Amino acid sequence: MWNSGSEIFYDQCVASATNIKFDGLELHWLPEISAAFTSYKASPNMQASMHRAMGEYHLEFDRVYPCETTKNHPIQFNWYLSKKTSNITEFKGNTTLLIPFDDTLTVDGNLASWGSTGGWVPNAYVLNTKKACSTVKHLIGNAVLNFLEGFNIPTNKCPWPVGTYITSGIDKKKLEDMNFPKIYFYGKYKVVVRYKNLKNEVVGCVVLEFHLMRPWETPI
Repeated sequence: MWNSGSEIFYDQCVASATNIKFDGLELHWLPEISAAFTSYKASPNMQASMHRAMGEYHLEFDRVYPCETTKNHPIQFNWYLSKKTSNITEFKGNTTLLIPFDDTLTVDGNLASWGSTGGWVPNAYVLNTKKACSTVKHLIGNAVLNFLEGFNIPTNKCPWPVGTYITSGIDKKKLEDMNFPKIYFYGKYKVVVRYKNLKNEVVGCVVLEFHLMRPWETPI
């Protein structure tokens, strides 16, 4: 339910995205991300969806898959989730880089929320920023080393070199400790992430669907 704390958090996010404090939590963003965040204005649909519970959460990945149009892209994220045991679900697949993944690229992210009457409502949050490699490393946060090691990518610095990197499986829980605000609105989300070159051509695209759940909740 929307409350004064929610309003304070939202106002702080919009007014001062570089360094947000909420209930003692301090959130840091790269300057490029801050600029994108402060220039963002919630759509009427998203403003309506904000009238729901928010708080600390844990992230549960539901699905991960390439965008439909990525067949001929020079950057391919051929990822999927596979259930290993009743308690362990793994990221599997390969990351194919026909060009380096570096800071000449731009990253565009569009976060959609699941509407109260069903269906995805886009533009819950829109990110458009340069220096894709550095930005992604920052956003992935503590999970980045698990990602790089799991896919056998030979460096933890930018750029990531050309190659096909295959994982035998990464426990998805090892990829959930990311550098995003620790307080947000509970619900179901989908983010479409597109990478573009200097010609503004899409060179890679991936989709992740996930839930933000209360700390004590478990997936059904």
